[in-house]
Amino acid sequence: MLEVKEKNLDRREWYNDTQRDFKCMYQKDEYFEGGVGLITFTGLTEPEMVDSPKGKLCIADNGYQWLEIAPKDGNYVITSMFREGKIFQHYVDITLRNDIAENGDAKFYDLFLDVVVSEDGKTQTIDQNELEEAYNDGVITKEELELARKAAGDVLKLLDKNKDMLEQKIIEYRRILSESL
Repeated sequence: MLEVKEKNLDRREWYNDTQRDFKCMYQKDEYFEGGVGLITFTGLTEPEMVDSPKGKLCIADNGYQWLEIAPKDGNYVITSMFREGKIFQHYVDITLRNDIAENGDAKFYDLFLDVVVSEDGKTQTIDQNELEEAYNDGVITKEELELARKAAGDVLKLLDKNKDMLEQKIIEYRRILSESL
């Protein structure tokens, strides 16, 4: 049965401390306020592969980095995936809420729906069937269903209108956190 899962910015639910380094900060500037975390994969025993429309995609391997931003008052978390210093995918979890600590570390509550921007710039919303199933099974309320749909729409608008600025800020935050590793 589906459930709203609590996840962590450092992805401790997936990777342990021997597999990755993690740094985070609380960021507040003219563009963004919330938690920012950088995962650098260092000790994976094998690449992390996922299915994509173009076949298998490696999303994590030694040397890869994930820059994650969790807005204080937003209902999403953006994970920007880096290979050889370049972004190859943005993966956006739509969230019920984000709990941000003073140091920038964050917990978030995944609402099933996701938005993905692939390396070629194509944007798609995925896992709509899981969202519907969660609603039909009583896991989420009608209000939470609508919140997820609205948040996904807001993310699509953000990506459509401000993708270049968003990527500039992501690269800036990655640089700041990389320098502190």
